[in-house]
Amino acid sequence: MNRLDSDLPAGTYTVSEFAWEMKGVLADAYPAVWVAGEVQRLRSAARGQLYFELIEKGRGDRIQAKLDCVLWADERAVTEAELREAGVELTEGVVLRCCGRPEFWPGGGRLQFTVREVDPVFSLGALEKRRRETLKALEAEGLLERNRKLALPPAPLEIGLITSEGSAAYHDFLDTLVNSGLGFRVYLVHSAVQGAAAEAEIDRAFKLLEAFARGGRRLDAIALIRGGGSRSDLATFDSRRVARAVARSPVPVICGIGHQIDVSIADVVAHTSCKTPTEAAEFLAGRVGEAAYRVEDAGRALARQATDLLRAARQRVSSVPPRLASPSRALLRNRVADCRLAASRARTATERLMAAARQQEEVRRDGLVRSALKPVGRAAERLEAHGRLCEQLSPERTLARGFSVTRRADGGLVRRASDVAAGDELRTRLADGTVASTVDSGTTATKETA
Repeated sequence: MNRLDSDLPAGTYTVSEFAWEMKGVLADAYPAVWVAGEVQRLRSAARGQLYFELIEKGRGDRIQAKLDCVLWADERAVTEAELREAGVELTEGVVLRCCGRPEFWPGGGRLQFTVREVDPVFSLGALEKRRRETLKALEAEGLLERNRKLALPPAPLEIGLITSEGSAAYHDFLDTLVNSGLGFRVYLVHSAVQGAAAEAEIDRAFKLLEAFARGGRRLDAIALIRGGGSRSDLATFDSRRVARAVARSPVPVICGIGHQIDVSIADVVAHTSCKTPTEAAEFLAGRVGEAAYRVEDAGRALARQATDLLRAARQRVSSVPPRLASPSRALLRNRVADCRLAASRARTATERLMAAARQQEEVRRDGLVRSALKPVGRAAERLEAHGRLCEQLSPERTLARGFSVTRRADGGLVRRASDVAAGDELRTRLADGTVASTVDSGTTATKETA
């Protein structure tokens, strides 16, 4: 007999009596009931049973109510298999609709809901509903297109990487970049990509890389990657917190999440969405490779233009009349040499620019061609100016202005009166022909006076 029995007034329960009464009342009132809520504090026991809480949140994610639940070992294996077949993983954050009965445990003074069955279809619908609500909220905040409008450099070589270090996705991504042979530099920020801590860690990783970029370090893109899994495994990337972190990133985000059929909200708001981590790495390698090809193509075009300029310069030099004075010819040779030297320097500068662009520098084709052609253009202008000067100083132009050239029969020039004597035959060259004459008497030089 309980020691309290003799001291209690009529109609008063002892604690144990009331506890067992409660247990019976609950069993009679709720033999089977469906309850829906979000799974939290999931933990497995040594004997195989699974304990968790079903919670209901209000505004600001404040918990309005919670219910302790247990899934015994014999039902657990069947329930988890049914969920996996439907593409739902029993993890924290997933919304479940459970059928079972409430039980009161007198020894612990605790109410506990024993789960007998779970509705996978409801969980899928809850995930989709949450996804639609998140997309609507992001659109209202103007975040759906924000990251996509950022400019991705033509040669993104400096990459921030957010993923779980050592995972298959991590190795696939890095191996693809290494095998490309390009000069990528990767800055890893480790983060969980599944589970209760994943949202906060991914958000923190984006903030760290944002601070890194704002600190003056170059960062061309951020890769957010994860391998495949069930829909609930990938639920982290449908969360509003992760989506906002992606959309608000000041650096273009490349997503490579899941398998070919998976499209998360992070994919929707990212600058570029790739189906797998490997495809994300291939996208980056392909973009850099294309930029390198454009630089090489511009270099080849530049070399062709320089060669054409040199060929034209040689033709112009060879067409100059051989009667030009030797100083003029020497001047032209010097200018041609300058042109060749300028072309050689331009070709060397182009090769250096191409090598730098393959490693890590952003190169734009039009600017490169204009910059590299400036020395060649200046050399061509100088060559043309000296050609015009030589034409002005040519003997033909001098004769055309009214001057003449007189030579003796032996070819000597007559510069002074004392250069001829009576009887000498002379040839005088004019602009339109030659006049022959004979000196009939000696001449005397005269000096003009003012």
